[in-house]
Amino acid sequence: MNTSWHELKREFYKRRDNAILSRDQRKEEVYRKVPEIKVLDQQITELGLSYTREAIKQQLAPDSAGFFEEKISRLIERKKKLLVDNGFPADYLEVEYTCKNCNDTGFVLDKDGIPGTTPCHCYRQLLVERFYDISNLNSDGQTGFEFFNENYYPDSPAEGAGTDVSPRTQAIRVKEKCIDFVNNFEDKDCPNLFFTGPTGVGKTFLSKCIALEILKKGHTVLYLPAPAMFDIIYRSKYQSDSIMQDNSHQDILNTELLIIDDLGTESPSAAKYTELLTLLNYRSARNISTPCKTILSTNLEPKDLHKMYSERVVSRILGEYDILYLFGDDIRLVKRFMKDGF
Repeated sequence: MNTSWHELKREFYKRRDNAILSRDQRKEEVYRKVPEIKVLDQQITELGLSYTREAIKQQLAPDSAGFFEEKISRLIERKKKLLVDNGFPADYLEVEYTCKNCNDTGFVLDKDGIPGTTPCHCYRQLLVERFYDISNLNSDGQTGFEFFNENYYPDSPAEGAGTDVSPRTQAIRVKEKCIDFVNNFEDKDCPNLFFTGPTGVGKTFLSKCIALEILKKGHTVLYLPAPAMFDIIYRSKYQSDSIMQDNSHQDILNTELLIIDDLGTESPSAAKYTELLTLLNYRSARNISTPCKTILSTNLEPKDLHKMYSERVVSRILGEYDILYLFGDDIRLVKRFMKDGF
């Protein structure tokens, strides 16, 4: 990877600083509304300092540690009660780290709450994000299942569509399938997903919704358009002097959720289709022991896959993927018409 630990460390420092700043802002708010809590915090701090001083001087009586701990515990419980009584959550003054597994240090905490030497999942994910620049997964603030709007889909079947299911009903079914995928992600028998349908019906949006939820569960996610993915694989194989390219290929192979968008838009090549089969086979085998799921998104319909890919590729997709078909109007145009009042 071309991202050094020093760069990542700065990011983790920034996350910790932001978490502490946010806590301090909440503390100021609470102190204004409930001054007694400020007094309690001062008492807790003074007791902690007293205990530390006595411990350093080694002048602690055998039962002193228990005395200090009990007194501090009573003050903390009093503080929590005051918070709740005044409409705040009991943990309102705790630091809310982005990642609770490592407290934004990048390394998993040991039993004493101290960062060890094992990289946290968020460290691995940050490496992937920095290299592939996929932070756009959550940058627009409008991606997530809570932003899914069924009203963008017509509530009645289109004439000549060959189905009596409305686009809205189908979209709701697909959303439920996506949520099931998230909830059962760690289950090796949970099938991969294959989104299909015309341009603009929400395939990429729902893929990214899944990605965000899987990130929250502590897994690594890699989102790549098909042409970019095949290009990375090609450069990794034929520019083998580049460690960076080799690492990037390994990420494609091993990331816990791989989303390949716009499948079918890559330039046709027998070698590429062989690489696709190898990739799908590898990830399928790896999924037996550890989560290694794949989501494919394409404008191609399942019946047209054989026109572009080999029988073995098509068999792998149709045999191991839930086919999620979306149809309806182009949501980008629907949004524009709704905004303009049409």
